[in-house]
Amino acid sequence: MAPQRAMLYHRAMRRKTGILVFTHGSRLKEGNEIVIKLVEQLRERLGYEHIEPCFMELGKPLIPVAIKKLVSKGCNHIFGYAFFLVPGSHLREDIPFIFEQTLKKHPGVTYELSPPMMSDPMMVDFVAKHIETALTESRHN
Repeated sequence: MAPQRAMLYHRAMRRKTGILVFTHGSRLKEGNEIVIKLVEQLRERLGYEHIEPCFMELGKPLIPVAIKKLVSKGCNHIFGYAFFLVPGSHLREDIPFIFEQTLKKHPGVTYELSPPMMSDPMMVDFVAKHIETALTESRHN
């Protein structure tokens, strides 16, 4: 194996990824509890313990707290899943700033952020299914 390729291989093998499922946060406790329950279900379904819920604001834990928790468990790469439907200033500016400021205290820890949920073509199917259900029910009433 070429030296550079071997180095990349060993670096990848040492990478331990922590997952953050983050959203804005809500003043309503029930709104935040949905994200916490989602993460519990994801941990179970994926069989992966290093998944944490967090919030930009208005909920706990906040993003920096959740990042620190994953880093304390040995994660050296953080994948942030944006539980946001559409792009906006939070995803383009605020969230990267929060990640960068937090990770300044943890040299060597890298991160990446998912695109917003509406960038996934399956979201059209999801929305269409709900609209079709509503149309079917209204035809029967």
